[in-house]
Amino acid sequence: MFLRRPELFHGQSIKRPFFEGWYHKMSCANGDTIVTIPGIYRSGIDDNETAFLMFYQGSSGQVDYIPYNVNDFQCDRKSYALQLGKNFFSLNEISLNFQNERIKVDGKITAQNLKPWPVTLFEHGCMGWYGYVPTMECFHGILSMDHDLSGALTINDNKIDFDKGHGYIEKDWGKNFPKDWVWAQSNNFEDSKISVSVSLATIPWRKYEFSGFIIGIQHGDQLYRFTTYNFSKISKIELKNNTLEWNLKRGNLDLELKIRPGKRSGLLYAPDKIDMIAKVEEFLDGHISLTLNQGDVTIINQSSDSAAVEIVGRTDRLIKNAV
Repeated sequence: MFLRRPELFHGQSIKRPFFEGWYHKMSCANGDTIVTIPGIYRSGIDDNETAFLMFYQGSSGQVDYIPYNVNDFQCDRKSYALQLGKNFFSLNEISLNFQNERIKVDGKITAQNLKPWPVTLFEHGCMGWYGYVPTMECFHGILSMDHDLSGALTINDNKIDFDKGHGYIEKDWGKNFPKDWVWAQSNNFEDSKISVSVSLATIPWRKYEFSGFIIGIQHGDQLYRFTTYNFSKISKIELKNNTLEWNLKRGNLDLELKIRPGKRSGLLYAPDKIDMIAKVEEFLDGHISLTLNQGDVTIINQSSDSAAVEIVGRTDRLIKNAV
């Protein structure tokens, strides 16, 4: 069976519709966060296609979307090494050099000690065996749960230092985003060895649909997984007072999550029928708390108010299809 690593570019063919984007989240030592997303889009309705770069500043909520000609998008076939105009992206390095009418960005950030979600023949990254199903609407990959950052960016003459910061990398590719989802991620906890990534989404499946979930908790070198495909069980899930309360069980592990949006958000661009449009509200000051118990022993009991949080579409449908 052919094993293709999630970080690689999957859009070598001219199939439509198609999108692919790599999500780089970078937090300074003080918790301030920048998100940058390079990607490519091809419409399934007409011949429109574009490469793009998104740059999201958590401190202000400002999102800048920079379109590029697809000829400016050059990605290596055997590794994630992407040249987009004057910008370069890989797992270990980001080099930015772009500007528009309101922002100018220049600088380089390097990443060390990456912690990817393992990719094996029987667990194709965070999607498990679903990653082998060619008809999936959207594929998801977690390329690094947590890593150390160094370097700096200059944004409109303001230098942002990322030395001793933390990073996270994931990606999505396929035909379209799900119609409903909850997603949250943070590696800004009091315990710096912890990183969490949480997603719950409506998944079309033949003539039906279900709510699939992927939860990874990195604790040092240990990755705890709660997913649809490894038969983790939801014991409670409800949205009340704008907070998602979600409890799961796998073997002798019990996980309790609480997720809620923050106060400042930015509107990210996402694939639509004929173009990329601004439609995904993302908070970088959201809240996530987690308690992980193994039997009678509490392994983790932490919370963060610097979490990335997205709640999109109909949560009532998500919750109904999850239980």
